[in-house]
Amino acid sequence: MKNTVLAGTFMGAMLLGACNNEDTQKADDQMIQQETAAEKQANLESQGVVDKSDTAKSDEALQKEFSEVQGVSSVSLIVTEDSGGYVLVDFEVDHDVSKEQAEQVAAAFLNKAEEAYPEDKIDIQARKNGESFVQQSKE
Repeated sequence: MKNTVLAGTFMGAMLLGACNNEDTQKADDQMIQQETAAEKQANLESQGVVDKSDTAKSDEALQKEFSEVQGVSSVSLIVTEDSGGYVLVDFEVDHDVSKEQAEQVAAAFLNKAEEAYPEDKIDIQARKNGESFVQQSKE
């Protein structure tokens, strides 16, 4: 009987100790993650990099409209409020799209972006095979 009580007490203490270690480990992991995030932010700031994720957004409707244009394979559209506002549009054209066609598409995108964001500066850039192909902008 004495051995049973002693064994039960010992097992209970081990279980409590194991649970406490898990909680402590979780708290330690969270502290490390927080320190790492703070260190990354400090490192970026020391390099002069500014986190603009709070001021940048996307216009899903306009991006979808642009992506449906024939000859356009992908579109990235970012609207930011920095320095009075910018609209940045990068799009990839198919390999068989000519420079004239890409210029026409870029001009159409520029007109649509001007309608949607008349006060903002706009930069439209077409890429072909990953290389800059055509660029248009409005200050």
